[in-house]
Amino acid sequence: MLKVVLDTNVIVSGIITDHGVPFDILEKWRKGEFLLVLSKPILKEIERVLNYPKIKKKRHLTKETIQNVLVVLRKYSLTTPADTKLKVVLKDPTDNKFIIAAVESNADYIVSGDKHLKDIGCFQNIRIISPVEFLQTLST
Repeated sequence: MLKVVLDTNVIVSGIITDHGVPFDILEKWRKGEFLLVLSKPILKEIERVLNYPKIKKKRHLTKETIQNVLVVLRKYSLTTPADTKLKVVLKDPTDNKFIIAAVESNADYIVSGDKHLKDIGCFQNIRIISPVEFLQTLST
């Protein structure tokens, strides 16, 4: 089974909308078409973003709803320890958490629209591709 790290924007967008590419990616994960890889730093960032007042208000998210989302993410994904120290994304070091999770899990893909990650393209045989490219990969 494919192991995939989704960046925070892909996950949050898929959670707060009911259509579009990020939503479709999360639907494929829910159907078991790939194994989602997370880490504590990624989960922490997802929680922080879901708690942004603008997102909470627009999507009517309660603290309980956000906690339920996090429980589901933890339960149905592989969570890495994030013990590895890597400095791969120099222009935005906060993005290194995605590379670290991918390396620790021996993931197949990192899915991101983030320019700093996409510019790397591939790291230790882990391809970094856009959400659209990932959906196309799953469809072939």
